[in-house]
Amino acid sequence: MKPTLALSALALSLGGCTTATYEAAEMSCSEYIGKPIASRIAAYGPPTSVYRINGSQVGYVFKTRTTAYVGGEPYYTVNYLTGADRHRTPVRRITRICHGTYVVHAPSDAMPVSERVIVGVLP
Repeated sequence: MKPTLALSALALSLGGCTTATYEAAEMSCSEYIGKPIASRIAAYGPPTSVYRINGSQVGYVFKTRTTAYVGGEPYYTVNYLTGADRHRTPVRRITRICHGTYVVHAPSDAMPVSERVIVGVLP
C-alpha cells in the first residue's frame, strides 16, 4: 500500500510543472528596458513614428502583434490491462499585442541607433 501512496504523491507533485512553456510565451514590453532599440527595430520593423520627448530622450512608437501556438506536448496514460496510450495536450493560440512608446536615451540626433538604450515604456 505504501508504494502506491508514494507513487500517487509523486504524480500529483509533478502535475504542476507543465506551465513553464505557457508562461515563457507571455512577455510584457517592459522587459526590454536596458536593451538597445536596434534589436526592437530588427524584430518589429520600422517604428510608426519617432519624436523627441525632451533634450535627452527620444520616443519610438511601435504597434505589433505576435502570435504563438503553445501546447501539443505528448503525455502518456497507462492502463495495466490495455497498455500505454499516447495523448497530446490541447494547442492554444496566444496573441500578444504590444503597442506603446519605447523611451530611449539619446542626448543628440547624431548618436547611432545601435547605441541608443531603452530606458522606459509609455502606454
